[in-house]
Amino acid sequence: MNEMKIESNKEQLILEAAEIEFLEKGYKNAATTAIAKRAGVTHALLHYYFRTKENLFQKVFQSKIRMVGDSFYQNLVENLPFEKTIRNFIESHFDFVRQNPKIVNFVQNEILNNKENRHIFFHIVRPKIVNVLDRFDKLLTEEVSKGKIKSVKASDLLINIVAMNVTTFMVFPIVEDLIPSQNSEHLDNLINERKESNVQFVLNALRV
Repeated sequence: MNEMKIESNKEQLILEAAEIEFLEKGYKNAATTAIAKRAGVTHALLHYYFRTKENLFQKVFQSKIRMVGDSFYQNLVENLPFEKTIRNFIESHFDFVRQNPKIVNFVQNEILNNKENRHIFFHIVRPKIVNVLDRFDKLLTEEVSKGKIKSVKASDLLINIVAMNVTTFMVFPIVEDLIPSQNSEHLDNLINERKESNVQFVLNALRV
């Protein structure tokens, strides 16, 4: 039993080291020798557990894809008013990107640079996205029929929300460089203001 636990721990150490290496350097620039060193194991042991760099990468990549997919689906709450539903979704997704910028950047780069990774991404994430779009479509249809909002495709709404939230954290390092004298509290306030700005931008664009 103890041997099994030790083996499991070694495998987990390798996965944790691989996550750091891949998120920092991407698949192309990551090295299994560096991963083994980070994990404190021999390269031969890493090969024993995962055989190839690609196998190890896919373990990390698919785990992060599931996190990204969950960041969409878990944000939807049933039986809330339309604007509250949209606000919750934007804020929750914004917070996920804020807390996991390396994961978002990693997944984005790997699906843009590798067609096979793109197929894997959509295979895993599509069911969650479909559920989100179905929910959005029902809400949008109801609000349009009441004359409260403009007609808009659910897919366009989702793309706009994701693009705004992700872009915020793509450019934020530049903002930090432009105002280096500001403290962390001030930067947090800027981020929170941006989150509210994203919410208001989407809601105002929808309203008649």
